[in-house]
Amino acid sequence: MLNEKEVLHAIVKRVLKHLDAGTTDSAEAPYRHPTWTYTDPALFEQERLKIFKENPQLVGFSPDLPQPGSFFTFDDLGVPVLLVRDNEGKVNAFLNACSHRGARLKEGCGKAAALSCPYHAWGFDLKGKLRTIYKEESFGCVDKAYYNLVKLPVEEKYGMIFVGLDPDMKFSIDDHLGDLAPYFAMWDFSSMELVNTHEWRLQTNWKLALDTFCEGYHFGPLHKDSVGDYAIGNLSLFDRFGPGQRHHRVAFPNTSIGTLKDLPEDQWTDVFSHFQLVHFIYPNISMLVSPTAVEFFQLYPGATVDSHMTRYRCYWRSDLSRPDQGRDPQAHFEFIREVVDKEDYWVSANVQKSLSANVKPFSTFGRNEPALINMHQAFLRGVGMTPEQAPLEKVGA
Repeated sequence: MLNEKEVLHAIVKRVLKHLDAGTTDSAEAPYRHPTWTYTDPALFEQERLKIFKENPQLVGFSPDLPQPGSFFTFDDLGVPVLLVRDNEGKVNAFLNACSHRGARLKEGCGKAAALSCPYHAWGFDLKGKLRTIYKEESFGCVDKAYYNLVKLPVEEKYGMIFVGLDPDMKFSIDDHLGDLAPYFAMWDFSSMELVNTHEWRLQTNWKLALDTFCEGYHFGPLHKDSVGDYAIGNLSLFDRFGPGQRHHRVAFPNTSIGTLKDLPEDQWTDVFSHFQLVHFIYPNISMLVSPTAVEFFQLYPGATVDSHMTRYRCYWRSDLSRPDQGRDPQAHFEFIREVVDKEDYWVSANVQKSLSANVKPFSTFGRNEPALINMHQAFLRGVGMTPEQAPLEKVGA
């Protein structure tokens, strides 16, 4: 297992070198990204099929299913999913549909000793096996073995729960995460506590919304009155992970990290408080990990190419009495929600309006925005396309 102290100290050393040099992790050159990738309906449908349906989805964490009988539902990608922890402590995932006539078994989240269909009261155990048929003597004789719930592939590891939306999909968390997995093993998210949840449904392409989580170039201008007083803008560390290096991590340092510069390394304390680590887990997760909290953002395509849904869940990693930047857990959640809502997603919606006009052929990702370049190239490869820069052409005067 990775040593957390060594990992965090290595990050600090990289940041301090950049501070001395006035630099940041960078790509080789700016990249002209074609704007049709945010507006093309045909590409949008391919993303639904190839990127989302063919890759495992991180749908939650172990504390979302804290006890035997705990359940929650997941409907964000058009396949109704029911997740249940059985009496042996194993997480099971099913199509959230009764094997009799397809009625939904559960809504939301809760706890149940067994699963019973609200339509005709067929009963299933927590492993999905059909146990009882209501008024079986009048229904007629059927082989119950053919009427178990449809199972979906699911795995729980490092406190994370991944689900596949195709019953025939085979995956492992370790294979999906690759060399990113040891970092999550180092932290283990199984003992967190949920603070609160918020959802956005916006007229913004899902990838355009994701862009706001991938660079700190905008911190100074956009966040000057929120995180700008403690976050260093335009300085970040970028690392790629996993198959095809399609996952990434961006480390965003706080101004306080400068206090470590003149101290011997053996006197560094509370090192993790000096930066945030934002992970992109392909294809649609942004997850910020700090000593106190996990900010978990799930982004999903909407009904049209220019719409999407984001679900934000804040989890507390430490004692609920421990504040973050002076804020208690609920105040912290509200602060993050407001920054995303009033700043990041406000500007994202404005950008979508201009892109939907289909006049501007490209957006430009700077050398100081390497995570954006990497992520969007991975999306294009994910639908079987070869990433290419948009041609350089003048628009307007």
